[in-house]
Parts: sequence; C-alpha cells; structure tokens
Amino acid sequence: MLTERAFESFKEFIETHIAYAKVEYGGVLHKAKIESRERLKDGRVALSISITPQVSGSTTITKIQLYDITNQLWAEKTEAINLKGVQQGVLYRFSFNFKEE
Repeated sequence: MLTERAFESFKEFIETHIAYAKVEYGGVLHKAKIESRERLKDGRVALSISITPQVSGSTTITKIQLYDITNQLWAEKTEAINLKGVQQGVLYRFSFNFKEE
C-alpha cells in the first residue's frame, strides 16, 4: 500500500513538472501558460489555465492538453466549450486527486 509520502510525491510532481498547456480551437493547438498551481482544501492539486482565443467571431475549444518539463504529453481532455465573440474567454482547471482503493 502507498504511504502518505508517496501521495505527497505525486502532488509535488504535478506542481513542479507540469510546464505548460496546449489548447485546441479552430483545429489548431495553441500553447497556453499555466496561470496558477494550488492545493485545494480537500487535498487535490489544481492547475488553472486562462484561455482567451484571439479570433474574430465564435470558436469552440475542443481539446486541452498538459505537457511536462520534457515537452511530453502528460494529460489530455476532450471538450466542447463554445466561445462567442472576440472578448470571451474561460478559466479552465485540471484537478488531480490521489487515493488508493
């Protein structure tokens, strides 16, 4: 069984080794900065990404990916987030919870 130290190591890895995100809209992946890294009160680790596509008109965010410090894909989520208008954006959060069952 995993120890509390093992769970802490997983959390520390996410906080220190996830380097950036890529967001797909308009069929193209765009690099995005991770805006914040935090520990939530329930113990989860959360990474937030501010997504504001620089497009005229509407667009749909179809995929969000996380990459580690070696530029390897680490996590990926398919989405269908519709944005209307050039001024609209979204704050997207990945949260990770580690537990043993």
